[in-house]
Amino acid sequence: MTAEKRIAELDGLRGCAILLVTVWHSVMLIDPSKGAINDLIWRFSIFGQSGVDLFFVLSGFLIVGILCDHSESDSYFSTFYTRRALRILPPYLILVLGFYLLTRIFGSGYYLGAQVPVWALLTFIQNWFFVSTQGTEAATITGTWSLAIEEQFYLVIPLLVWCIPRRHLLSLLLAIGCASAAARALYFWVNPDNLYAPYVMTPLRLDGLAIGGAIAVAYRNDVVRAKIFARIKAIRWACLLLVSITPFYAWSLRSAAAHQVLYYVGHLYLALMYGLILILATQPGDGRTKSLLRSRVLGFFGMISYSLYLFHPPAKGVVFQVFHGSVERLQTASDAVLMMVSAAVAILFCLGLHRFVERPAQLRGKTFNYDSNSHDSDLIAIERP
Repeated sequence: MTAEKRIAELDGLRGCAILLVTVWHSVMLIDPSKGAINDLIWRFSIFGQSGVDLFFVLSGFLIVGILCDHSESDSYFSTFYTRRALRILPPYLILVLGFYLLTRIFGSGYYLGAQVPVWALLTFIQNWFFVSTQGTEAATITGTWSLAIEEQFYLVIPLLVWCIPRRHLLSLLLAIGCASAAARALYFWVNPDNLYAPYVMTPLRLDGLAIGGAIAVAYRNDVVRAKIFARIKAIRWACLLLVSITPFYAWSLRSAAAHQVLYYVGHLYLALMYGLILILATQPGDGRTKSLLRSRVLGFFGMISYSLYLFHPPAKGVVFQVFHGSVERLQTASDAVLMMVSAAVAILFCLGLHRFVERPAQLRGKTFNYDSNSHDSDLIAIERP
């Protein structure tokens, strides 16, 4: 398996990830006191926040795979960072520029504000500033903490892949994942009153990226890959076991022990579960799960997932301000209609952004080759920045 090959199932996984996140961000404001159905939706929809963990696993898998396949290229670093810049920056700069200008014009509020300096947004270190805001930063940019973690990961991982012999890289990535999970638990144990820092601090959120990267390295060793697929039935049963825990996990996140569950075991549990799902999605052969992941609907959402992740919060802000004169909420039928309208606005905007901004920039990135003999890889549909 090489990074040159497009894996349609990964488009579907990215579609699942963005749907988890956007649905969660839409229904998180539901009032659980309005009846049993509302209460159940409120309790279980929180699992949608795990879409970010799925994004991390996918990013680690794709990026480490690309780097492993081209580690001997003379243009290894320059091509990687040029392609990354053309993939990440165009939509992101539109968001940051719009956020900055609107903040200057309208001042601070729920969607806008200057708690985090623009230079921090431009250098992808905003997640460290978010530690001090404790989740009260402007809603338009609050989701960019995960993007900052991935960009910081991209600064280090190319050097590790380039320097560390392949025979040691798998062990190193697994060690990084374990160390990150242990550090997160230790940090929260020492600082139980800091409920936000373990969620957004880079060293404490590397387990998903490391597990995805470890799978990519394992796939590039014929012996290890063969052993993995020889045990695919055991992997399937282990995956089913972890998936069966998800209702109890979601319920626990609405309990008094929510942060203990999340930081002691939660993110590691999600990284392991999504890692197993990734293996099942990329195993040889076919099946119902793989067919579902190749569906056009999931592929469509996978295609626009990056822009949709960035722009669905401001889309809600615009729609609710225009039609309701208030911040987003989900208390009445009219609120539900506005939430659906905001989702449609976000999807249409991101579709146009993909057509006129993202896609041209990605095609430009493909003109930068790792070497003169390599074939351009069609990674546009499956990469997650």
